[in-house]
Amino acid sequence: MLTSRYAAAPSHSRLAACIGAALVLALTTSIAAAQAGEISTTNCVGKHGSFNCATEWRRAVDPNVRIMPEPLDAAERARIIAADRKWIARCRPVKTTDMYGVARYRYAAPGCEYGVSGD
Repeated sequence: MLTSRYAAAPSHSRLAACIGAALVLALTTSIAAAQAGEISTTNCVGKHGSFNCATEWRRAVDPNVRIMPEPLDAAERARIIAADRKWIARCRPVKTTDMYGVARYRYAAPGCEYGVSGD
């Protein structure tokens, strides 16, 4: 004879143990991830004696941010400023607004929208 009933007493204690274990796992991974400079996300679902958790973690790095090193000395800084002035003189950037109200830059020379210096 097959039944779909769960045992009354053990089911609740088993569920409580699963929930406790999942919470400990989630807290442990999130603390470890925070210490390592990572982001951790834990999602849990459960119903009538079954319980499941999934944790995802990744590095807390924005892929769109590029860290540029500082110039090493005054000569390097002067060279970079001169290159920027040369680019501005050649490209003459002008900020305009399109028909949707979005600010756009227009340039006098081709390739300036990609940062090409034209050397």
